Amino acid sequence: MKKFFKMGCLGFIVLVAIFIIIAIFTSNGDDKSNNANNSKNSADTVEKKDASKEKVKKLKKKGEELQVGDVVFKVNKVTTTKEIKDNFLSYSPSADGSVFLVVNVTVKNVGKEMITTDSSFFQLLKGEVEYNPSTLITTKGDYFLYEGINPGLAQTGNVVFEIPEDMKDFVLNVQTGFWGTEQGQIELK
Repeated sequence: MKKFFKMGCLGFIVLVAIFIIIAIFTSNGDDKSNNANNSKNSADTVEKKDASKEKVKKLKKKGEELQVGDVVFKVNKVTTTKEIKDNFLSYSPSADGSVFLVVNVTVKNVGKEMITTDSSFFQLLKGEVEYNPSTLITTKGDYFLYEGINPGLAQTGNVVFEIPEDMKDFVLNVQTGFWGTEQGQIELK
């Protein structure tokens, strides 16, 4: 009986050693698959960087159409002014040394449902600096203010930004909705 017990303990130890060896070999196989997954993830990262470079290359110029989702944007004209007049109202820049940059934009709906656009869908960029549009309420209707555009139709309007008087060469950032999930950029040179 004593002999059987010694063999049983020895057998148990051998069994544990076999499990450890199997675990070591199995983990080496996982490292190889992890390395394959890591190289695949690296390739995905490179592809994503290439895609972001393509987005930068898609920077359009004034007069060119830029499609962002189901919306096509086109900057027609860019002017500066010290005052915007409407029949009874007059707007002037509030900061010293500033002017209004008026960007005339055509927005076309190429989707299947009505879209609503507003001046808040536009931003002016100068490097890392962002300028938000000024909200103007006029009787002319020349400015984007929650306008609905049905499929296949376009609307032209102005977006006004208050900027420093001596700054030039901005980029207009456009988006297709309140959350800005789809964006594009147009140079205003």
